[in-house]
Amino acid sequence: MTTLSSNTLPPQVCKRIVRWTRRSDLVALCLTCRALQREAEAKLYETIASGNVQVTFRACQSITSQARLGSYVRSFYVFQDSRRSQREFSKEFWGVVQRALSKMRSLECLVIHDPVYTNSWVLGDIARIPFQLQEARLLFYWDSNLVRFLESQNKLKSLHTFDGPDGDPSLQLEVGSLPELQVFDGSLVAAEHIVSVTTSLTHLQVTLDRGSESDVLTFIPRLSLLASLRALNLLHLSERLAVQAVQLIATTCCTLRHLGLIPLPLPGPDLIHIYRALLSMPHMQVLEVNTAAWTPQPTGVQQRILAADIRVYCPSIEYVCFWSGGGRTLWVLDGNDWSYHADNGHHLQLDGLWKPRGLF
Repeated sequence: MTTLSSNTLPPQVCKRIVRWTRRSDLVALCLTCRALQREAEAKLYETIASGNVQVTFRACQSITSQARLGSYVRSFYVFQDSRRSQREFSKEFWGVVQRALSKMRSLECLVIHDPVYTNSWVLGDIARIPFQLQEARLLFYWDSNLVRFLESQNKLKSLHTFDGPDGDPSLQLEVGSLPELQVFDGSLVAAEHIVSVTTSLTHLQVTLDRGSESDVLTFIPRLSLLASLRALNLLHLSERLAVQAVQLIATTCCTLRHLGLIPLPLPGPDLIHIYRALLSMPHMQVLEVNTAAWTPQPTGVQQRILAADIRVYCPSIEYVCFWSGGGRTLWVLDGNDWSYHADNGHHLQLDGLWKPRGLF
């Protein structure tokens, strides 16, 4: 059998062949001919997301040993599959990750989940960082390495962090950092700091804990600085603060399109207060509510009635998502009636309701 030469197939044909080749067959395709090798390698290394530490390690070794491969990488994920036992990555592993990152000049999306949150040094040498990200999910403790890296990323549009800065001034981002940032997901401490350095946010998700729970009431008024804010999600908001929080949000962020995750009080004065606050939010399209306090949990027709009641006070509402125990149900206005989509266990659609979509 004669081996195909690199000039046998035109580039357009190679691109089409690679496009319809299963990812598992790309390695074999690389061995067919040079023309297909170039296209197959580009597809193979475009996204590195294994969940298997050894596979990620070998991919990084290939990138550091063959310069052309690094330019193909657009998305790079470092994490352990949750089905495997979680353990700390070795120093050797982080070293090869750092060297590989220095070759990825076209990288746009970076996700790193460090099991011990302490290896941000892989991003600390910004002189060796050749890329400008658009999306980053960086689960490290907030330290000087992370600060230097974030300050160097002028095109970043979406950021998720695990931690936020403490009182140390050296751990504060410079005002004007992250000028393109539109989406942020992180702790209240981090969100407070991000809001103080950039005013371009359109979508914000804040995770509260017991230590920061009451601080959310002083944080919400600061959102008036974000004239472009369209979506706000507050995770773990307590029932005792729900009415005050929603009233503050209605006053501060009356142009919101999305609001969640609001603990919905039992029928009574508190529920009416929340409904009345919604009157001041004429642009609201999506509302996520938590009915954990209800016994029994509202289901079926009861949820439909609640969704219809909410729409009476907020006529712009089109989606109401009910979180109850371990399940979620999304009710969608279809003409003049409501239809529902129950949680199927994968959560991808429902988890991302607050993120940028066609509506906002």
